Amino acid sequence: MKKKVREIFRRPWGQDGVSCEPSREEIERAVRENDLETRGFQEHLHELIAEWEQVTGPERYDRIRKYHARRVAFFVVNKWDNSISLKEDRCEVDQGSHRLEAARFLGMEEVCVK
Repeated sequence: MKKKVREIFRRPWGQDGVSCEPSREEIERAVRENDLETRGFQEHLHELIAEWEQVTGPERYDRIRKYHARRVAFFVVNKWDNSISLKEDRCEVDQGSHRLEAARFLGMEEVCVK
């Protein structure tokens, strides 16, 4: 099933009440430099948290933000085959936030959802 990108939302990326949303420029830089994150969020969460907890304060939030920028860039470059999973409300992302952001970055009107 397809759904309009503008009708889908996701929870903001952040940690400890601090926003870790990457800017468009950070995503563009990751694409341009081919600095892509291959590790999926759910599958590698424990590993990612361990890396992020090696530092504190602003550096920690920078690492988290850069992960998200590089993960979105991965999908901008490589695209994706699997649908974005939505919660029961059929509007909020359950799995696929980075793919949704890649779709927005690419200016896509619709994406496949389940």
